[in-house]
Amino acid sequence: MPYDGLVLAAVCRELEAKLAGSRIQRVQQPEKLTLVLQFRTPGMTYHLLLSAHPQQARVHLTGERLENPLSPPLFCSVCRKHLEGGRVEAFIQPGFERVLQLAVLSRDELGRESKKLLIAEIMGRHSNLVLVDAESGLILDAAKRYTHAVSRYREVLPGKPYLAPPREKASPPGLAAEEFGQLLLEMPVHLPVWEALQRRFEGLSPLMAREVVHRSGLDTELTLDFCGEHELVALWEACTRLFTRAGQGLFEPTVLLGPGGAAVDFAAFSIGHRASRTENEGMNALVDRVSRVRAGGERVKGLREGLFGAVSRARKRLEKRLEGCHETAADGAKAEELRLLGEVLTANLYRLDGNAERVILEDFYTGRPVEITLDPRLSPAQNAQAYFKRYSKLRKGAERARAELAELEAEAAYLDALETAIALAETPADLEEVREELAGAGYLRDKAGARRPRKAAEPRPLELQTADGAVVYVGRNNRQNDLVTFKIGRPDDIWLHTKNIPGAHVIIRTGGRPVSDRTLLEAASWAAYFSKARQGKKVPVDYTLRKHVQKPKGARPGFVIYTHEKTVLVDPRPVCLPGQEESGGR
Repeated sequence: MPYDGLVLAAVCRELEAKLAGSRIQRVQQPEKLTLVLQFRTPGMTYHLLLSAHPQQARVHLTGERLENPLSPPLFCSVCRKHLEGGRVEAFIQPGFERVLQLAVLSRDELGRESKKLLIAEIMGRHSNLVLVDAESGLILDAAKRYTHAVSRYREVLPGKPYLAPPREKASPPGLAAEEFGQLLLEMPVHLPVWEALQRRFEGLSPLMAREVVHRSGLDTELTLDFCGEHELVALWEACTRLFTRAGQGLFEPTVLLGPGGAAVDFAAFSIGHRASRTENEGMNALVDRVSRVRAGGERVKGLREGLFGAVSRARKRLEKRLEGCHETAADGAKAEELRLLGEVLTANLYRLDGNAERVILEDFYTGRPVEITLDPRLSPAQNAQAYFKRYSKLRKGAERARAELAELEAEAAYLDALETAIALAETPADLEEVREELAGAGYLRDKAGARRPRKAAEPRPLELQTADGAVVYVGRNNRQNDLVTFKIGRPDDIWLHTKNIPGAHVIIRTGGRPVSDRTLLEAASWAAYFSKARQGKKVPVDYTLRKHVQKPKGARPGFVIYTHEKTVLVDPRPVCLPGQEESGGR
């Protein structure tokens, strides 16, 4: 994400225009490295997001409302104490560094006015949010605290002096052409020019550094050792024009376009070397819009990994139970041998004395001799009874194990279905439905003190339309599958599901009329696509009338049995989901 110094300058200028002089009504910390400040101006309420996320550190106004923990983190409490009710004095960006200082005038418990600085340092994995007392220069607290064991340059701890991140790059505004060229030629000559620019001068992301090269009329992959005076002057002129416009506030919020015209990134100025589009909205609004799409993708990834982990842990526990059941069931074969030994002993009690440790007797079923171990502390009759008791115990244990095996194998199939639902989920809402099911089944527990997510809304299966105009419903998880099959589906509708493969329940709404082969195959291809066999070819899909599909009493969500089925072989057919085009798809 090219949140560079130029983007921050554009954001800062808008914040200064909208929020200077306003008061901070509320401070929230929805995530460990994210603060949201609420401002009130005449007739308007604004929410400013400050994030030190390693991959998505940024500052911008946001329209998104994030969930907050039940108890505020310590950093949030400190910020509330010093910032709530305070008046915004200024937004300060040193040069074109990716550092923003929010200067706030506030009063303490005794009514004394003092200035506090909330500083957002946007530096990739080193990003941080730091609250500083402006008068003393001491740190009040930070989102990430660390000592010299982490950084030799500075410590970020309450009570320590605040040291700004070192400014290792030159600031382009005001540089003469000769000085600009000398600074650039100090870089290794084998570097591409854009990389040398990005490393040497502040404010430039790799994207904007390439744009400077492009605006200079040079090849964007040109290396520094091919640059003479002419090329250096052209670079200086392009860079000077860009930063002059930035200094004048003449920004051009631009969205970068991916496949299918999807918005994938943003820039503070128009981009000539990439597919892009200049927008009419402000920089804050553009950053917010694109960041939400990117954050949504990250959120889906994080949720998916967490749910996969829960299923994996459940599967490991299940495998241990299965292993134990198989061993116990196998012991059932030994039970018959114990019964036989007990019967042979019983038949030969008159021939035995009570002191032997083993005897060799005839197996009256086969006529062969059999050696039997005895407990000399017991009488022959008691030894026979001991063998019968062990036989009974093993036999009953094996019967219980065989019954439990059926349940465990059903649970294994259920976990397969959950894994498929997690893999096929496209949105946080889809994953939240699966999370609720996992929690309801006892596979997932909320962390102590964490805010429970809002109860998932009613499942919303996909509603699609075939080329012939038939309406098709597709369930993408167990809750949706039950809804599609037993609430949406009518007795004479056609029900489809991949054969012996976890996947979607699909209903073709027939209205009591026959459907074309084209519609049947189209719906079958969607059933294959929303299944574990998505990447396969010639996937078998069963279909039958909905009235032939039943849910056994007490069965888990999504489990059904069906009869009168026929099978077709189809290739999975991708479906473009609503909103997928805008966000760039999966």
